Amino acid sequence: MIKLKLEDYHDYLKIQEDAGRRSIFDPVRKKYVSVQPEELVRQSWIALLHESYNIPYSVLAVEKTIMLNGISRRYDLVFFTKARPSVLFEFKSFNTALKPEAAFQAAQYNLKLEVPYIVVSNGLEHHAFKVDYSSKSTSPCDSLDFLLDYSKT
Repeated sequence: MIKLKLEDYHDYLKIQEDAGRRSIFDPVRKKYVSVQPEELVRQSWIALLHESYNIPYSVLAVEKTIMLNGISRRYDLVFFTKARPSVLFEFKSFNTALKPEAAFQAAQYNLKLEVPYIVVSNGLEHHAFKVDYSSKSTSPCDSLDFLLDYSKT
């Protein structure tokens, strides 16, 4: 498990209320979206990636559709380096315990994306995995060191 306090990034989130509805600004999609628990987790991770690793919003993709076995699916977040998917993020609500099904869901998406790293988080608990395609295995990561400082690339 990765030790991380996403609440440290909440100051970077832009939340507004209009007619009793709360929305949060998504800097990747460049629009306000409805505040939902899973969305708060996603936006906290986007803030972490941008503020701590200098990752520009332009190399992140949110809720893009992919086809898996003829079924349309949407991943939560992907970080691209040199126009190739590098890290797949699967988020759950902070009200939901992380279960093996979340990692399985990310692994299914990865059949299409073929990223070297997968992160699964509910905002309170965070797990990262390195995918080794030659041995067809995964291994847990104990840090986010694979998220290089983008400003140094």
